[in-house]
Amino acid sequence: MTFKPEGIPGPIEGEPVARPKALVVRQATPLLIPAPPIRSMSTFRAKQLIRDNLSIPTLPAVVQKISNMIQDPDSGAAEIGMLVADDAPLAAKVLRIANSAYYGLRERCLSTEQATSVLGVKVLNNVVRQAAVIQQFAHLKDCPGFDIDDIWRHSILVAHASAEIARRSTCKLDLTPEEFHVCGLLHDLGKVIMLDSMGTEYLTVYQEAPAIGEPLHILEEKRFGFNHTDVGAMVSVRWALPAQVSAAIQYHHGPRESVQEDPVVALIANANLVSKRVSEDQHEAAALTFDEATMSFLGIDSEAVEGIIEYVDQAKAELVL
Repeated sequence: MTFKPEGIPGPIEGEPVARPKALVVRQATPLLIPAPPIRSMSTFRAKQLIRDNLSIPTLPAVVQKISNMIQDPDSGAAEIGMLVADDAPLAAKVLRIANSAYYGLRERCLSTEQATSVLGVKVLNNVVRQAAVIQQFAHLKDCPGFDIDDIWRHSILVAHASAEIARRSTCKLDLTPEEFHVCGLLHDLGKVIMLDSMGTEYLTVYQEAPAIGEPLHILEEKRFGFNHTDVGAMVSVRWALPAQVSAAIQYHHGPRESVQEDPVVALIANANLVSKRVSEDQHEAAALTFDEATMSFLGIDSEAVEGIIEYVDQAKAELVL
């Protein structure tokens, strides 16, 4: 299975790639095995930075309440919509996203109750999560040298790509497309949290990485002893998300063994690469992300890959923050 995360030998990320040789996959057919545990921080400095200098946010209250209501058979779409409506700024963002071309609604939703009824509670939950997370870090929007909107656009695109790959996959995956959407949405959240907590100390590293041609997560590891995937995984644990979500966030840049052994991790890792390449209009390189072994491992075929690329390209054009 081909996987070329930044910092692992292979084609330089962002360059057009020729068809690579497939790596050997140990299993003949895709099998779900328990996700590897989140690796422990190895240095005292890393533990101190995370404990003392990083503020890991709690799950937005409205998202927690909606998640609880979805599990409650006595709660309906109207009650969930009314809950969102109680937060006027959030409700406005939710309606803006729900009415975007991406969701293709036949008529414009004028209330969150209507949006819940039309989209369904699970889709609305992801829309609310997206709006709530973005709103939680709105104070970073004008930070010089850190384009947070670019991070949100990429994260949302990876969320859409991940859910689409999951929908097309014939593998038995432990996560639903909606849960894969959450993986994609949160996979780079650690960058935002590190900036929010560490300020200029992190911003310096964030700006230095592309200037010296070093993958960001590698330079983070060198400077701080941990990287944004560690932070993102900690967020998912604190938010009580499934262990597979934590593993996918933790290992979306590798190591290679983790990607090769778990199709959930592999799906997010490849969705990340495909989204980046489509965003850079490198559609051929995006298609070559999926070689034969990777397609077999993820339970997709060449027709599905073509559809995924088209879907991500359309989602990019219709994306709304």
